[in-house]
Amino acid sequence: MSKPTIQPKNEPSNKSTKPPPKSVLSNLHQKYKTMTSQNLNKLFKENPLEWEVYHKISKENETSFPEEEIPRNRIIQKLEKLAGKKKKDVVDLGCGYGEISQYFKNKQGNRFSFLNFDHISSNDDIISRDIKDTQLEDSSIDIAIMCLAMWGSNCKDYLIEVYRILDTGGTLHIVEPYKRWNDNEENKNRLIELLMENNFKVMEHIDEKFMYIECRK
Repeated sequence: MSKPTIQPKNEPSNKSTKPPPKSVLSNLHQKYKTMTSQNLNKLFKENPLEWEVYHKISKENETSFPEEEIPRNRIIQKLEKLAGKKKKDVVDLGCGYGEISQYFKNKQGNRFSFLNFDHISSNDDIISRDIKDTQLEDSSIDIAIMCLAMWGSNCKDYLIEVYRILDTGGTLHIVEPYKRWNDNEENKNRLIELLMENNFKVMEHIDEKFMYIECRK
């Protein structure tokens, strides 16, 4: 009599089949940067869960960064170091959950008055609007922030809008992924060129994983 065949037991795998946050995020970025901001706004308004999922994955991805390399923290550090006592009007375009304004909200002697914009409003401090059309008055803002907000095939329109609403001498702080704007055969920084084409004066430019640019109207 032949021995019975013993089938090996399938041990449960400890490996997750869920894609890592970084790869999911990359796929979403590829999708979002080919859409106009108008279509992005329509997508998120009709599917607010997609906006939530995108920002949840972004937060998960941040857990791998040192605190000082989290993009919004670069902006916070810059604002904290600003000299002077005059209160400044700040607009955060593509603000996500409005975390920069939340950081300063209960600070003693806070010198900033924030307006926050994103496709979806996650709380009462955020205005739900396409950032290419803020509906703010001309030359009404002292400081503009665009932290990982240049998604959309018409992102040039955002810069036109920022230039319109900034007061003369007003400052724009931008943080963007370095690879997105420098991955080209000419080895040119396409974001710097785009800013200059739209009349901004670049005051500071730091090339890191997340590129920081400070410019003025």
